[in-house]
Amino acid sequence: MNGFLGTEASFLSDISLVSTILLGLVAAFGGIQAKRKKFSTHCPVMATAAILNWLPVLLIMIPSWLGVVQGTEKLASGLFANVPVFHGILGGLTQLLMTYTVTRMYWFESLPPQKPIWLMRTTIFLWILTVLGGIGVYLVSFVI
Repeated sequence: MNGFLGTEASFLSDISLVSTILLGLVAAFGGIQAKRKKFSTHCPVMATAAILNWLPVLLIMIPSWLGVVQGTEKLASGLFANVPVFHGILGGLTQLLMTYTVTRMYWFESLPPQKPIWLMRTTIFLWILTVLGGIGVYLVSFVI
């Protein structure tokens, strides 16, 4: 046990889990602000969460995922052996979509689509799935 959550996970895996949950909560707060039509809070909160989410993705998740795909690292086994691979694919696509969405909404409003509400809703839905998937990867890798 090297981490701080009391499992067999490494310190970095624990950091990844905690940061993923915290940034997911920040995004949920941002979504609530949009629902309340408080866009002056919603926009910077979502932009900050999406950009900060690159830190654990680049520093922890991608290196770990590459190790799993290359066979040098094993997270889950048995029935759950492919969960990290699928989570990595979904998470990578979601992170790219989040970055595009924030860029389009916050800095370059002329980028498509013209009516971006479906883009924002799709992005937050995929982000929620990715956060839940990340929790699932942690559970099948270090708890179950």
